[in-house]
Amino acid sequence: MSLTTSLMAPEDIGSAPSIGVLLRFIILKYYAHYYSVCSIGNDFLSDVQVGRILLSTDALHSGVAFQLAIDAGCQAFVVDEPGIGKFLDRYIPVHDTASQRSMDKSVILLLTDENRRDMLEMIAQHETFREILNVLIVVYESGNERPISLYSTETTFVGVLEAYSMSLRPIEVDWNDWESVDFFPDKSSDLQGYVIRMAMCNYLPFTGYERVEPWSGNAYDPNTGTRSIWLDGTELQLIVSFCQKRNCSLLVYTEDEDEWGTVYPNGTGNGLLGSVAERRSDLAVAAIYHWLQPYNFSEYTASISRSGVTVLVPKPHVLPFWRTPFLSFSGPLWAAVLGTFVMGIGATFYVGHLRHRLLVAIDGDRAASEKLTLSEAVLMMVGFFVAQSGPIRTDLLSCVVLFASLLLAGFMVSNCYSAGLAGIMTVPQYDRSIDTVAEFAASGMIWYGPTPYCLEEIFNATEPYLKKIVSSYRVASPPETKLHAQAAKTGFIIEQTQNGNFAPNDFLDRRTSTFYQKLLDDVYFQNCAALSTKTNPLRASLNDYILRVQQSGILYHWGTMTAIRYLPTEVFRNIANARQHLHDGDAAPLEIGHFLGAFFILGYGLLFAGLVFFFELCGTKMAKRLKERLR
Repeated sequence: MSLTTSLMAPEDIGSAPSIGVLLRFIILKYYAHYYSVCSIGNDFLSDVQVGRILLSTDALHSGVAFQLAIDAGCQAFVVDEPGIGKFLDRYIPVHDTASQRSMDKSVILLLTDENRRDMLEMIAQHETFREILNVLIVVYESGNERPISLYSTETTFVGVLEAYSMSLRPIEVDWNDWESVDFFPDKSSDLQGYVIRMAMCNYLPFTGYERVEPWSGNAYDPNTGTRSIWLDGTELQLIVSFCQKRNCSLLVYTEDEDEWGTVYPNGTGNGLLGSVAERRSDLAVAAIYHWLQPYNFSEYTASISRSGVTVLVPKPHVLPFWRTPFLSFSGPLWAAVLGTFVMGIGATFYVGHLRHRLLVAIDGDRAASEKLTLSEAVLMMVGFFVAQSGPIRTDLLSCVVLFASLLLAGFMVSNCYSAGLAGIMTVPQYDRSIDTVAEFAASGMIWYGPTPYCLEEIFNATEPYLKKIVSSYRVASPPETKLHAQAAKTGFIIEQTQNGNFAPNDFLDRRTSTFYQKLLDDVYFQNCAALSTKTNPLRASLNDYILRVQQSGILYHWGTMTAIRYLPTEVFRNIANARQHLHDGDAAPLEIGHFLGAFFILGYGLLFAGLVFFFELCGTKMAKRLKERLR
């Protein structure tokens, strides 16, 4: 940074106004839209009717009063010569700790003619002006307080890896017509190669990059200093088009290892969020939500897009064929059938016992052959329930009533079961599907995501099901996420973009994508924005450009083209069609597998009967030996 001798030449001040008149005119014309103006040092604005905060030069030493003034709404500054050095040194640290985040700030610096050279050299070398575009330097005579010359700052591009370079440009003034001078020319329309340090990570379709041949990319690589990075994705294309329109340069720092990272209470951190908080970058982009923790040390731009957060859950599987015989009835209905069966056995056995006692009193010889055992009662009820005949006694009216009611109940149960079984065997049956957020919470399933900030919006939720979802969330790295995806037993957080795609999707491939489906509703939705430093001078221009892009609809086009170029279309198609099963609309033909349940019942019955027969043999032999010993 150097100061040319042409800036030092005195000017013909002619009929120049006093410094007070000049400042009054500038304040009323350019500072009227600001909430408040800070006057530091010698006060030349005592008679100006604007919101004004007066600070002494000594108040800049600690920075406390300076910060209080900024939090009180101070958005523009008029600084006299004694306080310029401290003001520039304190400007960034104080704004970083302040709560107010006003944009498009302006600064007027007042220099005396005696110290012009030293002050201009100090100003030209100070890096604080990287954060301030609207700067007016007024050199005045200390004796009669009349302006001599005016200067403005101008960005000088000397390379992306070089320190910020700024030069002082004199403002030509005809003091006979000084009121027509543009004291704050628009510098944001042509930034002269201004370097924006941007942090990002691969997170398609929002952000993505690839390294290309030198000078064939659209962003600079900090390792080589050449334009060898190609940026793509909806958010990055917006930033690239902004820089193409405004003539600025992008220096990209990739954070693929820490990704979003975190910000600690002392202002340090890692990843995208920590990069902005520590001022290693000016801007961070990668579908960043309006999170509270990084907000204490940075600021958000206007919302770029809407993002709905939902969950990928395992698809319901086809139920195994061995369960076919048990699917005709639901659990409660099976309990009712079992209860009816047990009660029928009890009633049959009890009525048979009463009948036997009556027969003993009437005909003892016949009673011995007419006794109803428990086994006969069980088999009789089984026969009634499967529409088979059984030994029915009709010599007593009570037996007729009992067996008539049991036959009717068995008829209804067997016919209902047959009808249900016909539907089960022709329509494929699946596990219970998880369709809503409440059902996902009730399942108790673990789900994974890339950062804990993904759930910041519902950390303090009071709904029980949201609390359960938060407690089951786990943070996983990309390799861990891929391993869990192959197991198909857990859920995964995804963000649905405005144009229908979702991220992250790099943990899915053609095979694993067939295992999952999306919930039908969102856990919550948020707005994505870029994260910026608090004093970023381009934030107002970038916000205006974001809103213009939003209303034009081109963001949808960028998202669609990004998906076509980079995203796995087969994965998205599998997820989109996850709820369309193979046999939808058609009856499944009967297969041998449909009868596995019956075969299993037969097999387990034979096995159980064999075991019981074995124990009966053993019991009979043991009883025979015991009798022989007792004899």
